[in-house]
Amino acid sequence: MSINKLAPAFLVALLLNACSTTEGQFPSLERRPYESNAPVSVPETASDVALELPQQLQTKVDSLIRRHAAAQDDFQRKLPAVQALASRAAGSAPGTESWVNAHLQLSRLDQSRADSIAVVREFDSLIAEQGKADSTLVPLLSKAQQPVSEMIAEQNAEIDRLSRLIGE
Repeated sequence: MSINKLAPAFLVALLLNACSTTEGQFPSLERRPYESNAPVSVPETASDVALELPQQLQTKVDSLIRRHAAAQDDFQRKLPAVQALASRAAGSAPGTESWVNAHLQLSRLDQSRADSIAVVREFDSLIAEQGKADSTLVPLLSKAQQPVSEMIAEQNAEIDRLSRLIGE
């Protein structure tokens, strides 16, 4: 027989020998005490997670939400006019009056949401600060920031759509 045919059998014998104990017995497959006495379970309530923000921090969050709401209202108020201008400028040559006017209004629409973007940055700073001081507040701050971030993503998508409609 060739060595290539004997090698797998030798390898199996070597592995089986490595599994035995020094007395020549295999380890027991019975449950160990730690496997059956105390099953692992998820705690019912996480005591290390804050249920609400401290008043001072809640006041700051409320202020940020109001600033975002004002910027969002401004964006929504300007949006229909910009959509109409973009539709009229669609397909027009770059540099024409309708094209320039549509881009100018789109730029103003983009600027109207600047405070919302600043609010997200301030939330990011609060979250970073709290992560260092009291990380149990981070999930609450993230939850408060999430709707603002989602609205900004929607605004970004609409501005991109209008920009493509107007053309470059």
